[in-house]
Amino acid sequence: MVNADLLHPTLRPPTPGRLRKIGAVDLVIGFTTHSVKPALAAKLARQAVRGANKYFPRLKTVIIHTDTGLSERTRQAVQAAGSAGIPVISSRYTGVLGKGGGTAAILDGAVQLKARTTIILDSHTTDLPPEWIPALATLVLKNRADLVKARYGWQLPDSALNDLLLYPFTRAVWRLKLHHPAAGDFAVSQRAAASILQQDVWGTEVNRFGFDIWLSTFAAIQGWRIAQAAVGEKPPIPAVSATQMMSRFTDTVGTMFRQLHLRYRHWQQLPPPIKTATFTEFSPPGTPSPTPLLDVTPFIETLTLGWMEYRRFWQRIVFPENLAAVEYLASHPAESFHFPPDLWAKIAYDFAVVYNKGERDPDAVAQALYPLFIGRLASFAGEVAGLTAVGRAGTIAAQAVEFEDLLSYLNYRWEKYLPWVDSGEKR
Repeated sequence: MVNADLLHPTLRPPTPGRLRKIGAVDLVIGFTTHSVKPALAAKLARQAVRGANKYFPRLKTVIIHTDTGLSERTRQAVQAAGSAGIPVISSRYTGVLGKGGGTAAILDGAVQLKARTTIILDSHTTDLPPEWIPALATLVLKNRADLVKARYGWQLPDSALNDLLLYPFTRAVWRLKLHHPAAGDFAVSQRAAASILQQDVWGTEVNRFGFDIWLSTFAAIQGWRIAQAAVGEKPPIPAVSATQMMSRFTDTVGTMFRQLHLRYRHWQQLPPPIKTATFTEFSPPGTPSPTPLLDVTPFIETLTLGWMEYRRFWQRIVFPENLAAVEYLASHPAESFHFPPDLWAKIAYDFAVVYNKGERDPDAVAQALYPLFIGRLASFAGEVAGLTAVGRAGTIAAQAVEFEDLLSYLNYRWEKYLPWVDSGEKR
């Protein structure tokens, strides 16, 4: 039973009454939108209906869409995408608005419907092949997994945060080899959905853009059966403003870092690696095209400007020897620029420690990491240029190994860090 005392977001009336009339179902497919054009939201709903009809025609399925907007246009467009066999329900929801909140409201509806499996789709997945539905749902429906995350073929620069930080950090610290731990397309079991709703996280950055990475960490800590599904290419993410991009970065990275403090005893004990099978039955045939070469000049400029803006702040976060290496990097032109993967792992751990144990605003700490992340991206883009998917995967794995090898560095910094000594401020 879901604890009603926890204020997780819920679907607004009259939607709960509509769910009661539907009764128990096998599958819920949900997605949440914020400022998404009605036509795009309706397209995603139609694609979800098409996938369910094609692959699960005998299952009782419901589409649940949650939306933050005051206008009814998006909800009306989505609701019109339903079919005779698969109803589509579109609703606003209570509680603090955000991607996590919208997802929680869908999960609450799925629990009411006693759904065996709930699929959550990323509303930015504008081109959804019908095969994504069985790829995500099959292992959960067969009671072989509690959480299945999508594993994408995903191009730079959209995949950079995952490739350089989220995947290596999750693999090293939580021993979870999940290639896209912040994938917004996933499926959960009935018990997993109920367990998520019992967590008191809906007033934090988890409720905004941190939910997807939080879910993977939570699943690892809880000992869930975790798998990933190869679904093919992830469409490019639509362009967003610099403010939105920074909010996503801050919430996602901040959520990941905060778990170090909240789950301290777990990662300190270095738990055994978590087995994560990859489900490939519905994966499309591979197209081994080489990774294109990106113009990294703007990335290096971001690092250089970051050095000028954040240098004094970085002095309070980054170990002196690591900061000296960054200073050396910031003075190099594009043709000779190289940001070593071991240096990046140390810097990421420096920021993770100060995010939790420092005396500054944690959000400001996460934001200050961004230029350094872009600097590492400048080097990484050159490392993978011309490689096939297999070669690029090996380079990403090599970055993850650096994070694993430097866990002793993280432990050392965590145990020895004293904010009144290491902040660089006079007392």
